[in-house]
Amino acid sequence: MIKLFILILPFLPIIVLLGQIDDDLSPKATELINTIEVDTESDAYLYLLGFSANESDSPEKVGVNLLNEYRKQESDDSYAVVDYQDAKKIPLPQGELFCRVAEEGCLETLFASDVNTNRLKVKYTTLLARLNRFHEFNEYKTLTKPSAIEAYPPYKYILAAERLEVLYAIATYKSGKSKEAISLLQNQLAKVRKSLRLQDNLIGKVVFLIKASEIIDVLSVIIAQTGADIKAIPELTISEKDFSMVSAREFVMSYYLFKALDRNPELFRMGGNLPSWFTRIVYKPNMTINTITPDYYRLVRISRLKPAEFVNELGNDRPSISLTTNLRNYVGNVLIGISTGYDEYVARVMDFETKIHLFNRLHHYKDESEAISNPYYPSEKSEVSGNKACFRGPFEDKKFLRCIRVNM
Repeated sequence: MIKLFILILPFLPIIVLLGQIDDDLSPKATELINTIEVDTESDAYLYLLGFSANESDSPEKVGVNLLNEYRKQESDDSYAVVDYQDAKKIPLPQGELFCRVAEEGCLETLFASDVNTNRLKVKYTTLLARLNRFHEFNEYKTLTKPSAIEAYPPYKYILAAERLEVLYAIATYKSGKSKEAISLLQNQLAKVRKSLRLQDNLIGKVVFLIKASEIIDVLSVIIAQTGADIKAIPELTISEKDFSMVSAREFVMSYYLFKALDRNPELFRMGGNLPSWFTRIVYKPNMTINTITPDYYRLVRISRLKPAEFVNELGNDRPSISLTTNLRNYVGNVLIGISTGYDEYVARVMDFETKIHLFNRLHHYKDESEAISNPYYPSEKSEVSGNKACFRGPFEDKKFLRCIRVNM
């Protein structure tokens, strides 16, 4: 062992120097990075950022102030953001009527409630007015830099406002105006789907996806109880399913993270003090980034597939990393190996696509609830359990996105 070390010793400086060499960023990686433009404009984003502002304040102006604060923090990690005071925000509706629909008994609570929805609409006039204003925008672009500590708009206010609209539709149905209630829900669904299409970040896309699923469940209950005829809900369009901008933002977030680890003395532990030349030997940021780049292009591609095609794609594993790459970038490859993929998020959109299919076959075409072909597995049929008709899918469905409520 000593003899081997003596033989290697003269070559150590060369080994260290060679170990500092990283690859250039690939053209594909550069293309994704250039997709994100945080210096552009988006009135819709600014309005949503300031959505919870006091009645006397302009959401757009509050949004501009908040964005400026977030950008100061982006350029200086130690900067303490001056946030909008909670005490000044408009009231956020809370209580059992604002439960999560996926929770046991939530939908029953919504239909059983005798709350005066007209009073609620008066109480939360500002909130509902802002929801309507937000839905009038035909663009949306997140203006903050993708980051693990990125500040998101107050989506909880959007969810609460949309729930108020659902409650009003349920109250309309219970007053004997089922056709009007169905029309209200159809119009609401169209607005939510537009927002789903426009959202360019993962959180926002999931928020509007879950809300759209809720609206369809409420529609299903009303139609099941009244036997009303209804037009088929349009299938999801490619633009509604598409993950192009979501993928780009998630990639750029990883890009900034991996770049921040370059020559970092704390690469292995907090408070570490490794020399920069050593960390570069075991970790190459560009090599790491280039290796993950194909995953994000794949994410866009599979988001546009049909459910059955998506299932087949899940069997395709990530290409193996070469021995040379392993030796030059050991830590980077470990980080890649433990990183989580995004297939489950794409699956949520696929699940919702099957939900629309299930709704249409059940309520428009009047098929038997246990005889509807599964878009994921065409040889299988839907399954009825309790008050739900569901499809089997490739991932666990905690939000019941591929289920339809058939009764209370």
